Amino acid sequence: MSAHEPGRAEQLARRRELLVLRSAQLRGQVADQLQVVQPALAWADRLQDVWIWLRANPLAVVGGVLAVAVWRPRRSLGLALRLWSGWKLLQRARSVGSTASRLL
Repeated sequence: MSAHEPGRAEQLARRRELLVLRSAQLRGQVADQLQVVQPALAWADRLQDVWIWLRANPLAVVGGVLAVAVWRPRRSLGLALRLWSGWKLLQRARSVGSTASRLL
């Protein structure tokens, strides 16, 4: 062992201590900053739960859609036509986008 090693070990130990303190400080800052987005994350979790339930219960979805269609047929037809138009518009936009990307 050379004479430099004990001093180097102390430097490394001090550096490690400072890094551990800085890491704890940064974790605290991240936790504080996440408090701001926590409500949005909670909503995202709820939406994900609803999506999972809808996928697991397709008959309930179909039953609900049919019930609304029977209860409010004109509104249901209008909504269905708007959804269909939006779907077709989205397909056309994707087609134009893919054509444009091939040309570039």
